[in-house]
Amino acid sequence: MRRAAYSIGLALLPVAVLLLFFDLGSRVLSTNDETRFPLLARDILARGDWLLPHLNGSVYLNKPPLYAWLVALASWPGGAVTQSTAALPSLLAALGVVVLTSWIARRLLDPGAGLGAGLIAVTMYGVFTLARVPMPDMTLCCAFTGAMGAFVAAEFGRRRAALLAFYALVAVAFWAKGPAGLLPIAIAVVYTLVTHGRSGWRRVVSVPGILLLLLSIAAWWLLGLGAGRQAFTEGVVRTDMLGWYLPSGGMSWRALTEPFAQTVTVLLPWTIVLPFAIWGALRAQPTDPEQSRPARLLLIWAGVVFVAIGASLQQRMRYHLPLCPPVAILIAAWCARVRLRRRRAVFTGVSVVVAVALVAWQAAAGARHNAATDLRGVTREVRRAPAPLYAVEMPELVFAFYLDAPVVLLRGDRPLEQYLADARDGYLVIANRMLPSTDGAVLVRPVVADGIVGGRRFSVFAKE
Repeated sequence: MRRAAYSIGLALLPVAVLLLFFDLGSRVLSTNDETRFPLLARDILARGDWLLPHLNGSVYLNKPPLYAWLVALASWPGGAVTQSTAALPSLLAALGVVVLTSWIARRLLDPGAGLGAGLIAVTMYGVFTLARVPMPDMTLCCAFTGAMGAFVAAEFGRRRAALLAFYALVAVAFWAKGPAGLLPIAIAVVYTLVTHGRSGWRRVVSVPGILLLLLSIAAWWLLGLGAGRQAFTEGVVRTDMLGWYLPSGGMSWRALTEPFAQTVTVLLPWTIVLPFAIWGALRAQPTDPEQSRPARLLLIWAGVVFVAIGASLQQRMRYHLPLCPPVAILIAAWCARVRLRRRRAVFTGVSVVVAVALVAWQAAAGARHNAATDLRGVTREVRRAPAPLYAVEMPELVFAFYLDAPVVLLRGDRPLEQYLADARDGYLVIANRMLPSTDGAVLVRPVVADGIVGGRRFSVFAKE
């Protein structure tokens, strides 16, 4: 068994590394979400404050700083945060997701399923694309999958000591993205209740592990409360953490369909066979309860994640990323049951086609994405005459990252003249759609530079 696992690792790792790292650092960061944690990491390296990093001059409390720490560590040898070092933690986390998915599949099913699940996971649209984005979602997914691996070791390998690792990895997931990292506990409790009855929850209890998790959560709360009690409790806990995940309360067609649309997208192209994989898992339940446990765990794992994320107020494709590992294992199990001549050759061929298509798509889509951002004009102007920067209806953190200077966001819907008056001495970066329509009104001040960010064109005015 160990030799088989070693052979699988030798076959899977080079493929996963090639698919994930072939364009390392080429992606231009074009949104506030993508530049937020790289800027936090830059502040850590500049000020040395690892516990309370600042974003544009203010303490950032909306998310725990784990991903900013990882970017800072990746950037430490070179002394600067770059596109490559910002994305490196996500890429390594994606590699971890693939390896952990393969291990869980091998442990629940067999070595062949382990290789198949790993190949399916790395060629899922969500894993393949979000691995290149410097945001904490992939780190969350890696810790999430690791926690489920520890639960599998405890439940199926009868290793009670693994529960400590389970709670430790749940704590890591929490420090990656807050309350969403606690979902593995819900999965484990639901599974044990369904499998072992009302007293099954006791199988998930580990006093040292629970204490470790509570201490890690308390540490983050104490940091936030120490930095500003009212801002943390109202702005972060109520609005950003709880309000972001609570159901909206209103029912609409979009609220009902969007979770399915996001799920379909994150699992592409394997979404096509997902219904067959689920149906096959439901029908293939053996009479022996012990043999039916792996499929039950996978279905509960995917079901709890889908319901919990689908019921939340906000829907993003990246939120559904933790669906990829259990679905990859379900599809690998279904492929192993399909009666087909030369099944292994067919599956290998399909995987190769999917991988080549993803690489070709990424090369073309990456080039289009990068072409939609051009900051050369504003960079030349600011370097020629350094001055404070102000932004209106533009991603101010993108300018802060590439210009290496703080950018103040001016809010409100006002005439251009008022924005110019509020900007003090410096540059005003404003979206072109906010400019008046007549030429005379636009030229209240001469445009000293222009450009585009994420497909949104802007103009730069100089206030003397």
